[in-house]
Amino acid sequence: MRTGTVNFGVIGVKGIGRTHIDCIDLIEGAELVAVADIDESVGKTVASQRHVDWYADYERMLERDDLDAVCICTPHFLHAEMALRAMDHGKNVLVEKPMAITVGEADRMVTRARRRGVKLGVVYQYRTEPVYSEMKAIIERGDLGPIHRVLMEACELRTQAYYDSAPWRGSWGLSGGGALINQAIHCFDLLQWFVGRPVRLQGWIGTKLHRTEVEDVASAVMLFENGAQGAAQASVIDAPPTIRFEICGDKAKLIKENGPRLGLLETPIREFIERSNEVWGQPRYKWAEVTPKGRETGHVAVIRDFAEAISEDRDPLVPGTEARASLEIVNAVILSHFKGEPVTLPVDREEYARLMMKLSGGKKLRSNHPAEP
Repeated sequence: MRTGTVNFGVIGVKGIGRTHIDCIDLIEGAELVAVADIDESVGKTVASQRHVDWYADYERMLERDDLDAVCICTPHFLHAEMALRAMDHGKNVLVEKPMAITVGEADRMVTRARRRGVKLGVVYQYRTEPVYSEMKAIIERGDLGPIHRVLMEACELRTQAYYDSAPWRGSWGLSGGGALINQAIHCFDLLQWFVGRPVRLQGWIGTKLHRTEVEDVASAVMLFENGAQGAAQASVIDAPPTIRFEICGDKAKLIKENGPRLGLLETPIREFIERSNEVWGQPRYKWAEVTPKGRETGHVAVIRDFAEAISEDRDPLVPGTEARASLEIVNAVILSHFKGEPVTLPVDREEYARLMMKLSGGKKLRSNHPAEP
């Protein structure tokens, strides 16, 4: 890497790839040097506009010695394969969510990054939003006390045209799921960031209103490693949209729907339950509005952090080791549904790979790649 500048290549320049390109242009110390896309007309147009090189074959781009990092902005089924190839070329990798379709693929990506000595980051831009950063700070300060219960809703709308415009989105083999892996995974990332990881869950999925293979609604009940219980719902059949968290602790309840609110208890729940002589007693409480601090948000914040992580030789905002956790929750919900019973986490990697193979009609989820993990 040249001192002070991180040279980026972007693989996949339609859709979210354009966002990555625009963000790189805004970041001091980051420079776009190449793009790769199998669509010649799109790839050449973007390359000409940005005065960079275009490659139809992304592996040719990876051979460049002046390339420090790649952003992978392709359909889900290509994420793991492309990341592994890039890391084998010694490139740092920032991949759009989900990092892979299966947690087994994510394991290989994490291991390969460590062995090759490169950074592996995943785009979970919700973490940059001030509201969620402030919620995390409240929890870490201990304002809630021990957490007993959590609710999550990630419910929004996608039309049939959304799936028809990019048919891979509705395919098990190409997307790995629907509402869970493509939309709600952002909130599952926040959930495990706030509360920790579940150790057991039961999940249900369904396809109610869309002509797709994959789910458009899902629910799960969870037991977390800290003993907290939780429930989550995800859908793309809701309007108006709702992204909601309710996190209940011994000392306070944190609710986020529009702006976050903190319900502060005068007496901790555990103490009140034990000591109150009132049959129908309730502890006194007051609501406090949470005022998030302004900061840079979205993709530009994630990509800036990734460039700085490379320059400073530190972990990026959401390293592969953390991003794997939300993918594992999604895999577990789907696995539980098809087994018809609760599953424990970590999920059985081989069992889930077999399920995905079955759901995809026996098609491989990724191309052949060297067997090294």
